[in-house]
Amino acid sequence: MSMIYNLIKKSRPTGSRIALINRGYSSTLIGLEKDEEVKAVWYVPRAERAKGGVFKLETNLGEQRIQRFDRTCPTRELNFTPDTWKKHKSPFRKFRHMANLFGSSPFQRLLIPDLAMVSAVSIGLAYYNEYIVAPEAMLSLDMNSFAGITTAIGMLAGFRLNASYGRYEECRIFWGETNNTIRDLAQQTMMYMRDEDQRSRMLKLCKAYPVVLNFHLNAKGGHHNIRRTEVNVVNMIGDSPMHLESTEPKKKMHNFNDRIHAEFTAEMREIYADGRHEDDFERISKVKYNGGNTPIEMLTLMRETIAGGIDHGCPAVLIRAMDWQCERLCGVFGASERVLRTALPTGFTRHSSRLMFLWSNLLPFAIYPAMGPLGTLPASLIGAYALLGIEDIGVQLEEPFDVLPLRQYSDGMFDAIGQVERNYIPYVPPSAANKMK
Repeated sequence: MSMIYNLIKKSRPTGSRIALINRGYSSTLIGLEKDEEVKAVWYVPRAERAKGGVFKLETNLGEQRIQRFDRTCPTRELNFTPDTWKKHKSPFRKFRHMANLFGSSPFQRLLIPDLAMVSAVSIGLAYYNEYIVAPEAMLSLDMNSFAGITTAIGMLAGFRLNASYGRYEECRIFWGETNNTIRDLAQQTMMYMRDEDQRSRMLKLCKAYPVVLNFHLNAKGGHHNIRRTEVNVVNMIGDSPMHLESTEPKKKMHNFNDRIHAEFTAEMREIYADGRHEDDFERISKVKYNGGNTPIEMLTLMRETIAGGIDHGCPAVLIRAMDWQCERLCGVFGASERVLRTALPTGFTRHSSRLMFLWSNLLPFAIYPAMGPLGTLPASLIGAYALLGIEDIGVQLEEPFDVLPLRQYSDGMFDAIGQVERNYIPYVPPSAANKMK
């Protein structure tokens, strides 16, 4: 890959090289026709994001969430607003939640294979006991003994959920700390950096950092509807698959990493749209394409820029203050990687999964003596759904960066930095203004 990058860099003028980078450093760039190039499909320009359309949302009985492209996806929420909190605390929420039962993520995830398996066992048990064996030979378990096992299994599921929620809460705190640090660093940049070019470079790095961190912690960069195996449809002149014009579209299978990199470079290109500091853009894009650690590269660029302030008259104490913000970012990033790369002990996860499987499929045997052939199926399904749902939610929360709205957090940081950049005006005391006159 590095050979391809060097070949592009040496053989192309600057403008062409930038265009190639914007298309994603695709390994298929050299020698391909235009209709085979990888293009960003899910990227939305920031000027259009205020109008909506950044996130594909689904609304069901007043509840709005990020759209799930298949039944195995977890529930993903956006930031809560006053209106969202009002619905969340509504006294009628239980009726709304029951009406949404069959469209909920836990139910759809458990439907196949877990609930289907419990149904098959329940139906098979009822048929066997009613039509095959004599009443005294019916298969069943003592319900009182099974109740003790159920209590232990329930405590296990609750512990699993609490452990996963701890990881979820921790990662939300990490992004809150990143948000606070980026704002502080942007304000300090406006206060302490006197050189305009240095200040502009630092603010771009601050805007780019949450984007880079998002794509590092989430394989899809928050574009959850991107499938790992997906056929892009393009026409003969290379139009986007979302805007077809040709009557004879052509299908092309693109590499998943190339498609993600196209979305990444589209985000970064908007930050560097003014054509300045292209070396930073190329450097970050190259590290991303080669599978490197892009947040570390961003922090290196930040510290290079801060260190350059010494040559422009910035006092060492102020340099140290800004460097401390980079230390905060590095610490939070390292903690995020710890959560990303370390699951709950896998032995515990496997053991609890086996126990849940055995418990849910033995449940019909314990319920049958009390509920009979007609009541065993619905009672077993309700019991299995209740306990397996808790365990499944815990499994989904165990990977917080796949559930948290990282793109929304990233956009919020970008907007905050832009506000600081636009509105910062150094205060001049009246006494100093009079002396200047």
